[in-house]
Amino acid sequence: MNHGASHAEPRVKQPYRERQLAAIAARWDQRAPEWDRALADPACHLNDDEAYDRFLREARRCVSGRARYCRQHGLIDAGCGTGLVLAELLPAFDWGIGVDISREMLRVASAKGIARARFLAGDCFRLAELCPQAGAVFSRGVLLSHYGRLQGRALLESAAKVLLPGGFLLFDFLNDLGRRNYQHSPEDKTYYTPRQACALASDSGLNTVTIRGDAERRVLLLLAEKV
Repeated sequence: MNHGASHAEPRVKQPYRERQLAAIAARWDQRAPEWDRALADPACHLNDDEAYDRFLREARRCVSGRARYCRQHGLIDAGCGTGLVLAELLPAFDWGIGVDISREMLRVASAKGIARARFLAGDCFRLAELCPQAGAVFSRGVLLSHYGRLQGRALLESAAKVLLPGGFLLFDFLNDLGRRNYQHSPEDKTYYTPRQACALASDSGLNTVTIRGDAERRVLLLLAEKV
């Protein structure tokens, strides 16, 4: 199987291509009231390939193998939405920060009263300016795939800058090898092969890069560390 094969660079949605933050925020503000309900619906496309549950399972495995380190440091959730990932994983960390462009998503997240979590409205391409250094950066919601590859690299560089030595990140992305295996396959997203995702992380200054998930999956997970 040729992991280097890929489709042409997609024409991602204009707000993402041009990083129009207000337009991106408005889009997600509209979705905030129904977001948790959609994710709770097994028939919703957001749950294709068990993407959310698989992310949480893999994140728990990553954390359990680094339990002492995580207890001593913080967790940043990039593109945190309504705080679902922080609610599940924050107990293993010293503190947590959720960063999202949508104030309405953050309003829903804040109302949950997640212990030791705080939420910041801001751009995930500027994590080091917004947050203290952390032991882990998680991002669930294929944020990497909303942007083109150059901006995907910038997003990973942002995460790498905010990580402490020994820290790690876990980002999910749309898998080019499995894109035709599922009915929901939008053409305005960026799909990566495992090899491309690993190269993107390595070019961003990250180490010990691995891909979690089988090759036919719609969504794969990128795990990388900072030495």
